[in-house]
Amino acid sequence: MNEIARYYIVGPTVVLFIVFLAASPLAWAIHHIIALVKRLTGTRSAIILYCAEVSALYVWADWYGDQVQGAIDAGVYDGPVGFGAGITAGFVMFFAGMLSILNGIGLWRLLRRPSRA
Repeated sequence: MNEIARYYIVGPTVVLFIVFLAASPLAWAIHHIIALVKRLTGTRSAIILYCAEVSALYVWADWYGDQVQGAIDAGVYDGPVGFGAGITAGFVMFFAGMLSILNGIGLWRLLRRPSRA
């Protein structure tokens, strides 16, 4: 049971925490940009900016995943190189998802507060 806990519970939790730490500063910066847009132009513009961010992250992760999958299908990535590229694509997807979630929470908090403009 100890090995199961170590490999299937602790390992993924540590990886997700590292991705969370990597995404936090960028999410913080984007959150402040969204807050500034909300203060200057209103709530609707902040929501549009968040949707544009999520769309851009989706396109970036999809493009990166397609590049890796195309190289694997063409036989360019073989063995450990293909495994590493697949792991990197997974990190890109986790990073994009974590960034979207963190800024979604930030946007929700912004929408709950009245605007100071």
